[in-house]
Amino acid sequence: MSLEIPSLQVLGLADAAENADTPASRAGIRAVTYVADHTLFSVGDPRKEAYLIDSGEVRLLSADGELLCILGPGEIFGEMALVDRGARTATAVTTTLTDLFLIPRTALQERIRGLDPILSFLIGLLVERYRASRIQMPESLHLDLPDADGSGVSNIRAQKMGVLKELKLEQELRAGLERNEFIPFLQPIMKLPERRIIGFEALIRWNHPEKGMVFPDTFIPVAERTGVIQVIDRMMMQRACAVIPSLLKEVAGKVPDFFISVNLSGINFETLDVIQGVREALIESGVEPHHLKLEITESALIADPERAEQVLHSLRALGVTIALDDFGTGYSSLGYLHKFPIDSLKIDRSFISQIERDSKGIDIVSAIIGLAKNFKLGVVAEGIETEKDVQILNDLGCDMGQGYIFGKPMSINDAHEFIRKNLGT
Repeated sequence: MSLEIPSLQVLGLADAAENADTPASRAGIRAVTYVADHTLFSVGDPRKEAYLIDSGEVRLLSADGELLCILGPGEIFGEMALVDRGARTATAVTTTLTDLFLIPRTALQERIRGLDPILSFLIGLLVERYRASRIQMPESLHLDLPDADGSGVSNIRAQKMGVLKELKLEQELRAGLERNEFIPFLQPIMKLPERRIIGFEALIRWNHPEKGMVFPDTFIPVAERTGVIQVIDRMMMQRACAVIPSLLKEVAGKVPDFFISVNLSGINFETLDVIQGVREALIESGVEPHHLKLEITESALIADPERAEQVLHSLRALGVTIALDDFGTGYSSLGYLHKFPIDSLKIDRSFISQIERDSKGIDIVSAIIGLAKNFKLGVVAEGIETEKDVQILNDLGCDMGQGYIFGKPMSINDAHEFIRKNLGT
């Protein structure tokens, strides 16, 4: 049976996707190593990027060769390149073998755009004021300021170390992607009350060569701040689609509505690239679109609701289904059920954890289930851990459940075995 997945031309999005800004087209922060006595820039050179020292030492020299300062790990210099395109006011030379992070102006602009709109505006305003009034600032401020309460050295040094840690993790993330260190683990989603497998949620794990298995809460925030999450999400989608055919063989026609759900970060909704990514993953794997479910959170919708609506309708046109994750934790979730093409709701685990001991928790979960049924939506309860949870959810008429009581996230091989045991095949 051949797949009939609409092209971007059919969806009317071909030109927009072709011209969209993509992570690959953006200049990012990169790590470099220089030998001793290497001149990074000289007085009069154009300002192109700032530098952050990871290890080693750098000397800043005046136009006549006078030593201005010596900088070590955690120090940033050449930072005026992030503000203006004027000429360098000093010369920078490595003293030892030195590891640096190079920060181009475009990378800073990307980070600023990712901030809260108020913070983005204020930072942009400060940059413009510096550009207008302090063009001839030196290439390094090299400041150690006292705390506001006068207690000694400020927390600037700790902040420097925090920046270094994040930049190192970003570089590790990019290297890990190149080495295919990220793998999907699958957590069962069960049909209630039968406790029959209906699908899995694909959850990312980082099989780090030195740190072992790294969980997403360690690296996903950095991946989102740096835009790497788009590459990770696309890779996870491809891996999930690739494993669906073998899992369908395991269910052997006993679960016609079997699916794997994949999380999509809100950053994916900034462009139309995600539509082409889903389309390609489906075509490459030969998977019927209804076996793929995309989970999104409210944060994916609130930044640009019009763009989000366009993307979601286009994804639905491909034949995939959409779940609204962490339902009930935001402020505007009810309105989304009218505006966006959503097929199911996932009740946040924070509500499920309260239903045994708090009648208000039961009332909230009951209201969400009733709301879903009124809108003819499926509903999945996350974070189910006890038999009492299962009983209460069954009594409330919850469709599906997910949690440790059924199974923890597992390898693909273990997922095959889980299906065989659950279905008795």
